[in-house]
Amino acid sequence: MMTKIKKTALFIILVHVPIALLLVISVSVFASFEIAMLSSAMITIGSLYAYRNMIRSKVGEVDPEDHKDSIDMIDDPYDLYEDERVLEIADFKEMIKTEKKLQKKATMENTVKNISAMVSLYRLAPYGFFALGFIVLQNNHMMQLLAYLIGLGYGIIIGYLIAREWFI
Repeated sequence: MMTKIKKTALFIILVHVPIALLLVISVSVFASFEIAMLSSAMITIGSLYAYRNMIRSKVGEVDPEDHKDSIDMIDDPYDLYEDERVLEIADFKEMIKTEKKLQKKATMENTVKNISAMVSLYRLAPYGFFALGFIVLQNNHMMQLLAYLIGLGYGIIIGYLIAREWFI
């Protein structure tokens, strides 16, 4: 039985065998494809890892005593039909203002909770590599746009397959 590390290493080696054949065409085609593939694979892996961590933390926050199911949440998202709910708002305009405040507060809380997944090092470092790789290729006149775009798509697939083995 192979470990995850051995499987991943073998997979990466097998993926790079046909990519090495791009050296026959030119070094700039190989470099464009390789940088694009590596950067998009790293972005995909980092994003899936950050979202996995975010989901795991959210699962830990779920209250098992909450008896509302998905259909109840769709039909009655504000608990308007609950027997225990006491409606203290007499004025319709006041009710709208209150709901807007609650919605704004919920939006801010959601943004603060999810900011860790948006600005995690697992995502920022690959985007930095992506930008720097593009700049280096362009400044050295090695950018081959077709190879770069194909490499981006190829890298997303490779990154997903690696992340699925490790995180999903």
